Amino acid sequence: MDTFIYLGKLALALLCGVVAARLLGKHRFVKTAAVGQTFLVWLLLFFMGVNTGSIDGIAKQFGTIGLSALMLTLISVLGTMAVALGGSMIFSSDGPALAIDIAPRKEQSLFRRIWDVLKEPLFLVSIVVLGVLLRLFTPLFGWYRSSLVSYLLYAMLFCVGMGLVQKNISFRGILSDKGLLLLPLFTIVGSYLGTLLTPLVTPFTIREGLGMVSGFGWYSLSGILISDLGYPILGSVSFLVNLLRESFSFFLIPLLGRLGRRYYYPAVCTAGATSMDVTLVLLTSHFGTKVIIGSIYHGVVMSLVAPLLIPLFF
Repeated sequence: MDTFIYLGKLALALLCGVVAARLLGKHRFVKTAAVGQTFLVWLLLFFMGVNTGSIDGIAKQFGTIGLSALMLTLISVLGTMAVALGGSMIFSSDGPALAIDIAPRKEQSLFRRIWDVLKEPLFLVSIVVLGVLLRLFTPLFGWYRSSLVSYLLYAMLFCVGMGLVQKNISFRGILSDKGLLLLPLFTIVGSYLGTLLTPLVTPFTIREGLGMVSGFGWYSLSGILISDLGYPILGSVSFLVNLLRESFSFFLIPLLGRLGRRYYYPAVCTAGATSMDVTLVLLTSHFGTKVIIGSIYHGVVMSLVAPLLIPLFF
C-alpha cells in the first residue's frame, strides 16, 4: 500500500505541474522550470549522500560487504545493458516512436572527448560523496530527516510536469511502440541473467543474488524489505547493490547518450526504478525531452514490480 501511495504522490506532483503550466500559459516560466529541474537534481543528489551517511554503521558496511555489492551490481548492470541493447536493435527497424534528440558532437582530441563524457557524471557523483562526508564527519546535518528527499522529488516532478506542457510533449504513442512497452521486461530479464553469475563472484547463492538485485535501483525499499524478511546481512548488501546501480547510472547515461540514439534503451534500463525521478532529467538532457514518457513509464512499472518480486526469493 505504501508503494502505491508513493507512486500516487509522484503522479500528483507531475499532474500539478501540467495543470500549473496550462493555467499560467505554456510559454511562461520556461526557463524557470528548466533551471528548477537542474537545481533540484543537484539538491536531491546531495541529500541522498547525507541520507546514506545517516545510516548507522554505514562505514563498516561499505568495508565488509562492499566488494560483493560491487560485483553484484556489475553483473546485473552488464546483463541489463546487453539485453536492452539487443532489444533496441530488434525494434529499431520499426522506427522509434520517440524522436530522440542527440546533441551533435564536435571534432575534438581523444582526451577532450573522454573528459566531455566523464565531467558531468563525476560532478554529479561528487555531490553525493560530499553529502556522505559532511554527514559522517561534521555535525551540520543533525537536523536532517529523510522525508526531505521526498519533498524535493515532488518539486522536481512538478517542474517536469510544467516542461511536458511547455515542450508540447504528448503521452500518446507509447502503446504503439513495442520497444517502449518492453523496457521493463528488458530490465528484469537482463538483471536476472547477469545475476546468474552470483556464485562465481560472491559468496551468495543465485537465489539470494536474484532477491538482492530485485530493487532495480530502489535501495531504500530493497534493504528494508529484505531485512524485515529476516536477512539483515543480505538486506545490507541489497541496499549497497541498488545504491551502486543508481550511482553507476550517473556515469553510464551521459556515456551512452554520447554513443547515439540506439543506446537510450540500455540507458533507461540501467537507471531502473530511478528513471521516473532521480535520473529523469539526466536521461532527458542526453536523449531529448521526448523520452520523458518512456522513462516515467519504465520507472513506474519497475517501482511496482520491485516489492512484488523481492519476497519471491526469500
